[in-house]
Amino acid sequence: MTEKFSDSLETLIRARYPIIYIVSPEEGRVQQLLGAIAERREKILYEWSCTTGMLPSGASIQLQKGRNSPTREPLAALDQVIEQVEPAIFLFKDFHPYLTKGHEAIIRKLKEIALHLKNSFKTIVIVSPVLEMPIELEKEITVLTLPLPGIKELSELLERITEEVRRFREIQIDLEGGGRDTLLQAARGLTLNEAENVFARILVEKERLSANEVGAVLDEKRQIVRKNGLLEYYEAEESFAEVGGLDNLKHWLKKRSNAFSLDARQFGLAPPKGVLLIGVQGCGKSLCAKAVSRMWQVPLLRFDVGRMFGSFVGSSEENIRRAIQVAESVAPAILWVDEIDKAFAGAQSSAGDSGTSARVLGTVLT
Repeated sequence: MTEKFSDSLETLIRARYPIIYIVSPEEGRVQQLLGAIAERREKILYEWSCTTGMLPSGASIQLQKGRNSPTREPLAALDQVIEQVEPAIFLFKDFHPYLTKGHEAIIRKLKEIALHLKNSFKTIVIVSPVLEMPIELEKEITVLTLPLPGIKELSELLERITEEVRRFREIQIDLEGGGRDTLLQAARGLTLNEAENVFARILVEKERLSANEVGAVLDEKRQIVRKNGLLEYYEAEESFAEVGGLDNLKHWLKKRSNAFSLDARQFGLAPPKGVLLIGVQGCGKSLCAKAVSRMWQVPLLRFDVGRMFGSFVGSSEENIRRAIQVAESVAPAILWVDEIDKAFAGAQSSAGDSGTSARVLGTVLT
C-alpha cells in the first residue's frame, strides 16, 4: 500500500501539482518517501519547521548549527521557495496552525505561490497529523493520506531489530513457524515508531522476542484508544468454554480465525467483516464478543453510542467518524456495538434532535 501511495505522490510531483497536503503523524516516513522521490527526479529536498527554519533535508539536530533563523517565520520561508531557482521539493512540517483564521497573509501568500509553482519544477508538501483547509486554498491544494505501514514495512522493521540484537546472547529470538506472522499481525495498525517502541520494550522486559509477547503489542494499541477517549478498550478474559450452545457460531468463528494469517492473504481470502447477533437478554451475545477477542487475539473495543452524542451541531457525527478512525487505526480489532437497537431506536423519527440520530446511524451503517 505504501508503494502505491509513493507512486501517486511522485505522479503528482511530476505533474507539477503546486501544493500537496499529506495527513499523517509520521513525518519520518513522509520525509523518507520524499527523499527517494527527490533523488530519482534529481531535485533538492528542503525541510521547514518553526524551530529550525528552511534547511536542506537530512541534517541532524546536532549538526543544525547554521539554522536559518530568518526563515522560521512562514512568510520568509515562502519567499525562499520563490527565490529558489533549482528544481526542489519543500517539506513543511506542522504548517496547519498557519492555515487557520488570523493568518490571512500566509494563506494569501500560498495562493500566489501556487500560481508560480505551476510553471516551475518546485513543489510544496505540507505534512500534518490533522487537516486544516482554508476555503481560499481548496482549489490549490491536493490532499493525500499516508496509510499506516503494511506487513512488508513492519517485517523489514522486525528484521532490522532482530539483526541488531542477535549479537547479544542473553536475548532469545523465537519467531519460527507462524510466530513471526502472529507478531506482525498483532502490530498492524501501529505506526513504524510505535511498532519499534513496542518491539524494543518486549526485548528489554522479556529479553526475548516471540509470538507469546502479543499482549505487549495489544498494550500499545490500548494506549492509542485511551488517548482518543471515545472508545473503551475492554480486557477480555472470557473464553468460548463459558458460552453454552451456539455451536454454529462457534464453528464459524473458529474457522474464520485463520482468515487473518499471511497464507490467507496470499490466497486472497477476505477477513471477516462483521456479525449481527439477535436474541433475548442473557443469551450470550455480549459474552461471544468478549470470547472471540480472546480467541483471535485482537483488541476488543466497546463502541458506546451514547458517548458519541454531543451538544453542538455536527459534533455527534464528528465523534462517530473519529471513533471509527481510531478503530481502523488499531485494526484488526473487534468493534463491539452493544444494544444497537436501543441506541438508534429513535432514528426513524428524529425530528426532535434535528435528525442527528438518523445521520449518526447512517454513518455507522456506512
